[in-house]
Amino acid sequence: MITDELSIDYENPATDPLGYDHVQGKLRCKFDFVELQFDQIDRAFRKIPVVVREIPYSQVESSTYIDRWFRPKLLIFKTKDPQYLDGFPGGEVGKVTLQVSRSSRDDAKRMTALLEYKQSEALVDETAARMDDARVGLE
Repeated sequence: MITDELSIDYENPATDPLGYDHVQGKLRCKFDFVELQFDQIDRAFRKIPVVVREIPYSQVESSTYIDRWFRPKLLIFKTKDPQYLDGFPGGEVGKVTLQVSRSSRDDAKRMTALLEYKQSEALVDETAARMDDARVGLE
């Protein structure tokens, strides 16, 4: 069953020696957009606020859930425009790899199907708007 709102928790361990790249947060599928929240570990003299990014479904390129035995469960999330994922620790250009927490594994499996569905809806809306604009231009 596909619902309109899913949420997964993730926690990526640090890849740097000082542990500053440790990040945790949520990836939520809202009605009109994907919300990516991430929180880096605070430093001794600086508190780092939680970063929240709203990504329209039309800007989501793909998502892939990887479930391997005795390995962390991963969700690979890609966007068409890399600006949406700027500043994500350990992220690549337009791509982040999230280590899904144990409690969110079932939702992560369903999230890929929901994202594909929402992407197709966004494409249909975009096409309909383009056709309406073309129709108005002909009149």
